[in-house]
Amino acid sequence: MQRKQSAKGSYDKLQNRLSSALEAVNKLAETVPKPFYSAPDQSILKNLLAEAEDSYFWQNFKKAAPIMFCVAVEGDEGLKQMRDMSFIEELLKTKSILQLLNEKLESNAADVDIIEYSIATKMLEQKLAILTSLNVSVDGDGDEKASFNIFGTNKSIVIDKAKLREAITIQETPVVEKMASSDADKEVEIAPVDMNLPEEEFLDKVVEAVGTLQKTEKKTLQKDSFIKVFKYMGDFNKIKTRELKKNAQQKRCDAFNEDSKVYLEALKAGIQEEEKAFESSSRIMFDKLCITQECFERSQQELMNDPYVSMQLFNMGVTMEQPNSKVPDELTNEKTIELVKASNNYAFEKFKTDFINCMSEDPMMAPIMISCIAHDWIFLNHKYPEEDFKSALFAHKIYENPEISRMLQEKQMELMMILAQNNPMMMQQMAMMGGGMPQGGMPPGGMPPGMGM
Repeated sequence: MQRKQSAKGSYDKLQNRLSSALEAVNKLAETVPKPFYSAPDQSILKNLLAEAEDSYFWQNFKKAAPIMFCVAVEGDEGLKQMRDMSFIEELLKTKSILQLLNEKLESNAADVDIIEYSIATKMLEQKLAILTSLNVSVDGDGDEKASFNIFGTNKSIVIDKAKLREAITIQETPVVEKMASSDADKEVEIAPVDMNLPEEEFLDKVVEAVGTLQKTEKKTLQKDSFIKVFKYMGDFNKIKTRELKKNAQQKRCDAFNEDSKVYLEALKAGIQEEEKAFESSSRIMFDKLCITQECFERSQQELMNDPYVSMQLFNMGVTMEQPNSKVPDELTNEKTIELVKASNNYAFEKFKTDFINCMSEDPMMAPIMISCIAHDWIFLNHKYPEEDFKSALFAHKIYENPEISRMLQEKQMELMMILAQNNPMMMQQMAMMGGGMPQGGMPPGGMPPGMGM
């Protein structure tokens, strides 16, 4: 009875601890960029301990931070004394607790709370890692410098203690700390422009919405201006390619069950036409906004190094793929999921039997082809054009469904393995592009206009 009560108490403690941790991590997650679709991978729990371990690079936060902080406070005798005493106190306390825990377990005591002991041991291990990093010495270090290796690399860091202390001011008053701004604060506000307007009127509205383009000292676009241009370029391209997409699907479907070679040629021709349309619409937009393509591309290269901008552009690219058409009433959530499963299964089998040899020199085409085959199968067998089915995918947030997410991940891995069997170099290429994304995915870095999602 005592053990049952103890187990129940342990479970409650663990649940409370997990709830508190989840609340904290959700609050923290609001401050960082997030992908448009993010379904949890249930397979992580099958290898929980290994997945929860720190990655090599993450270990640097536990190692470098205490070293840097200890060097930083050396200029203040009071803080330096607190630092030294804290090291000794934490070391002795850690040692004492570990010894007591070990004695309890060796004596097979009845009052051992396994869950609480496990959590405490993990916390003590983390504290011991910090203590160990502070006790490591490097030949040649001393009063002038401190050195340490960077986990996960063959690099190291050398700190000039005098320069670091010179750069640090220890104040007698505290500062006000607050959490970083959330995505809502960071995202650029973009006024919607009606895409049903005539082209010239649409472009005039865009010029008004963009306003004066703000540029950096390097003559590239500042973040807000670049993101606005990016968004309206995507919208204008959608206007210019509406009919192209419909015609491209019809041409593919004409050859769907007849000739795989003709189908492939129709697919490539459709991509080329959309690429030309994208280049044409981009030039029109650049001319209207009085910027050059070279300025836009240099701006993009600079801003893609900012993870917030990069993720916002990715999310924006996904949402720009969302059609404006109404979801057919019969395409319920359940029906859409059913068709996603059936169409992707069919597309993969058809790809393996009819098109695998065609991909030997161009693996980047593989996810595009699978996406098109899936949409075309739905159109031919269930009469839902690509645009209508995409509307259902967005409306029902299909890729947030864990089952669909897991299935597509498995399909991606299968695709990578199949291509790698034909050409080992393909594994690297496919890994770089994210393995491809069946029916509707968009590999990192984008794909030809309109062929994703």
